[in-house]
Amino acid sequence: MNPWLDRFAAGLADADPPEIDRDEAALILELAGAAARSSGARQFAPLATWLAGRVTAGADRDTRLALLRRACEAATAAGAAEEDLSL
Repeated sequence: MNPWLDRFAAGLADADPPEIDRDEAALILELAGAAARSSGARQFAPLATWLAGRVTAGADRDTRLALLRRACEAATAAGAAEEDLSL
């Protein structure tokens, strides 16, 4: 789908990463933006996208797209974060 993403996927060693199409990529970026805006902290963006990836793993494309749309809505509905994730 994208040369950088292809190189990144190739760097994941023996893992067999799934392919990502433009529709999925757009929804994942939308989710990251919604999580960052809603929570008020950018650190929630990668975590929200990782969780969504875990939920969608193994699903067919149409189901993944539907789940990603729902994740975007959930990120917006979650509202502001009460605290950061200082670890």
